[in-house]
Amino acid sequence: MPSEVRAMPTDLLRSLLPLVEDDLDDVEAGPDGLSAQVSTRYGEVVLRVEHDEEAESLRVGVAVPPPAGAGVSFLIFCLSLDARYWDVKVGLDDAGFLLLHSDLAAPESEDSADLASLLVERSDAVIDLLDDDLVGFMLEHELGTPSQTLRWLERAPELDDAEDEDADDE
Repeated sequence: MPSEVRAMPTDLLRSLLPLVEDDLDDVEAGPDGLSAQVSTRYGEVVLRVEHDEEAESLRVGVAVPPPAGAGVSFLIFCLSLDARYWDVKVGLDDAGFLLLHSDLAAPESEDSADLASLLVERSDAVIDLLDDDLVGFMLEHELGTPSQTLRWLERAPELDDAEDEDADDE
């Protein structure tokens, strides 16, 4: 029986793993790159980091099912995110999942500590887009199941007193 050939994480990803494991909970190296289980307002998601050696780039992203019944307003919303988030984009992956991702240059000459810091920063931005913007849109347009809606509302960020006063003034 022939053995299955499995890809291994690149040297760059292996070198980044110890530098990001304090900031990305449960991050581990696998055959397709790094992955981390992340508990978000949206729900449990897998944050993936892939390395394209030829392009000298990293892609960090989360794939989630697109909201059923969202329609044209959702497309317009996704396009507007490109203006709000310079470093995070929204697209579809090969399986039709909504892909919230950020690409960053990863030349061989890049300092690993700087790249790791940028990787964590972009990971946070991807999760912020998911939890703040996507969940907000889905709540506003009633695109979640009852249990999703309950989770999203229970995990809503609390406004501090200064934000409450600003909202009251408007």
